Amino acid sequence: MGLFDGWRRKQKSMATVQLKEPAKPKTEVSGTSKADDKTDSEDVVVLIAEYERLVQRREELQVERRELTATLDRGEIDSDEFRKELMNRIQEAATVSENLRITGSKLTAMGYRGVLH
Repeated sequence: MGLFDGWRRKQKSMATVQLKEPAKPKTEVSGTSKADDKTDSEDVVVLIAEYERLVQRREELQVERRELTATLDRGEIDSDEFRKELMNRIQEAATVSENLRITGSKLTAMGYRGVLH
């Protein structure tokens, strides 16, 4: 062992491990109040409206994309402008799809099965 090999001579200390009790989930009261049911149904109605709005916007974006392609085919816009507009539509469609997925999963988690089509 050399002069600077002190790290080899040191004994590794054993770290003490302390275990924590797992957090117990709060139990729900078996009888739910009517106010909770009312807010849940209002949340479902709002989420359904949002879902339907997103589905409608997705369909509108598909129509806009077809129209944009037809405009390019007719020669009314150049390829640079087409590419710019197409990228804007694609980004919006990606946002709409992501929001649609999130809203659909929230509705499914709440027990609503109307979004499974």
